Amino acid sequence: MNHRAQGIRTKPWYTHLVSKKSFISCTVGLVFFSLTFMYTFKTPVQRGIYRTFDNTTIVKAIYPETQLLFTLERKSQSMQHPKKVNIIIMSFPRSGSSFLGDIFNQHPRVFYLFEPLRTVQRSFTENSLFEFDFSSSSYQDRVFEFLEDITNCRFASEIFIRYLLPQDRHHSLALTSSPFCLKNGTSMVCQKLESHQLEDVCKNNYTVFAAKILTPRILSSHGEWTNEKLLQRCSSSSASECKIIHLVRDPRAVVESLKSLKFFRRSHDPRRELSWFVKKICHQMEFDVKVGKLLRTSLPDGYKLIRFEDLAQHPLPVANELYKFTGIEMLHTIKQWLNETTNSRNGHGNAYSTSRNSQQVVSNWRAKMSPATVKIIEKYCGSTMRQLNYTELY
Repeated sequence: MNHRAQGIRTKPWYTHLVSKKSFISCTVGLVFFSLTFMYTFKTPVQRGIYRTFDNTTIVKAIYPETQLLFTLERKSQSMQHPKKVNIIIMSFPRSGSSFLGDIFNQHPRVFYLFEPLRTVQRSFTENSLFEFDFSSSSYQDRVFEFLEDITNCRFASEIFIRYLLPQDRHHSLALTSSPFCLKNGTSMVCQKLESHQLEDVCKNNYTVFAAKILTPRILSSHGEWTNEKLLQRCSSSSASECKIIHLVRDPRAVVESLKSLKFFRRSHDPRRELSWFVKKICHQMEFDVKVGKLLRTSLPDGYKLIRFEDLAQHPLPVANELYKFTGIEMLHTIKQWLNETTNSRNGHGNAYSTSRNSQQVVSNWRAKMSPATVKIIEKYCGSTMRQLNYTELY
């Protein structure tokens, strides 16, 4: 029947197409909204850290023209909630790690802990680094559980709080500033640390976690499985990013420093000679370099080896390089502090001070060490020295 003939008003032919387009548009919009809603609010929980689903792919597939809008939105979100960075400074004792740790400690975004694995060792023994068996499975298991906890701002085990000494706490600006310590006139009054407050401050007030760790406490040459555990704890995730800085120093300077501070105790075996300690030091250093090569291969963007001599002679360029490596912005206050602390005489006579003339520290061992001692060190450390580009004298 002809509708026009009967006087019935009909819609123009193109209005049906408009309706179809509107229907398709509404349907696609509804699907997009449903998918976005579902994946945004159904976020998986991994070790207590929420990870939001990335819906950029969905946006690109349905509405390519909105890609720019969502890219800007994601950038804005990342600025509000930046990715957590975990920095592990690993070094043999007396290699300048306290100074390197202080470079990160000075930054207001960094939650820095000075040798936190000391607390784990104290939970087992009060023995020195050369007396305790760090390769025991019970110690290693506790170390890596502890390391995983603190890098995720978890302090519920109470090991850290219970065995933390005041002198170690005062090496960390994060633990000696608000809200843990408050100014009372000209002095600072610090309260007892509580695990829940530590976790809250670490998670919410800082975007970077950093810790200085001595290699004998974490890398045991008697248990080579430990390097696998280190890699597991440093594997990439969306919640955090791991950066390992491996600091090395000329073994001759290390031995001279340890010897002058009477680290070579003979309480367990009075017959021990200097060569016994040197051999043990060189063996650990050699193992550290092997683990470093493995880390460089497995974490090409997460591992960096530096020599103390380069840091001491060129502090600002090396510090700039390390800040760039870890993704932290260099501040003028850090540059100023670095200039003052590396040209200072305040640390003269204090072997544990990080404030001194860094140029002089590099070659001090040459004037103090006898040729006989140098020969012993080069005998056992020669291979490691050559790998690290240290020139042998004999």
